Amino acid sequence: MTNVPAIVSTILDDPLDFTVIATSPKDMEAGQRSLILWAARKIQGIKSEIAEAADQLKIFQEKKWNTVAWKAEIAKKERRAEFYRKIKMALEAGYYIVPPFPIDLFAIRTKAPSPKSMDGRNRDNHDQSAMILPAEVGRYVDPKPALESYDDTEKNHKGEMVPVTKYYASEFRDVEFPFGLARAEIREATDKAMRLRIFDQLGVLPSVRKPDPIICGQILVPDKPNYRYSTREAITFFVAWWLDTRTL
Repeated sequence: MTNVPAIVSTILDDPLDFTVIATSPKDMEAGQRSLILWAARKIQGIKSEIAEAADQLKIFQEKKWNTVAWKAEIAKKERRAEFYRKIKMALEAGYYIVPPFPIDLFAIRTKAPSPKSMDGRNRDNHDQSAMILPAEVGRYVDPKPALESYDDTEKNHKGEMVPVTKYYASEFRDVEFPFGLARAEIREATDKAMRLRIFDQLGVLPSVRKPDPIICGQILVPDKPNYRYSTREAITFFVAWWLDTRTL
């Protein structure tokens, strides 16, 4: 039987890109090494683009032309370089890229001192979003902040002023691991991933509690529409998994 190669080069949008194919753990290891080199080449390529943009910015500054566009372009490329740097760091730390599973977040990374208030009558609509930060910056918090309430009045459908209770996010809460009875090895693997501060957010798959959950870390793609945190585009990495055969 002919073995399927771990790496299949392809012509994509970028000549540095290729397709990784794995049919065995050995192929996964080979693919991991190739992805680390790919990420390094991506970073180097973007750094060259930043240098070229910086040269243009300098010329525009000397000519006293408007430099807003070039400054924005450099900032965008720097965010892209940091995105690939985080991917490279995650790969080097031994984390494997997996499909973009729908996960239930339990930790987001932020450097904000307090959550966005988002005052409203609905107490279930205050989940916070992860910030896209450089590696090793910020801290992990629970996406569900502590809430407080206050009494207010507003018009009803009849135009009458009626009393209402409104809620707002008052402070971040510490991360609460979603499984009280998880084995120590799973907690240690999750704590290690959080200490590295590479992933922008962490969650569990399936989003509904099942006997064999997977802990995943995600790196958010920069410069994408800022949708609710659960739908933002991200690269997902495998962190830990456990299976109790008594549940099968």
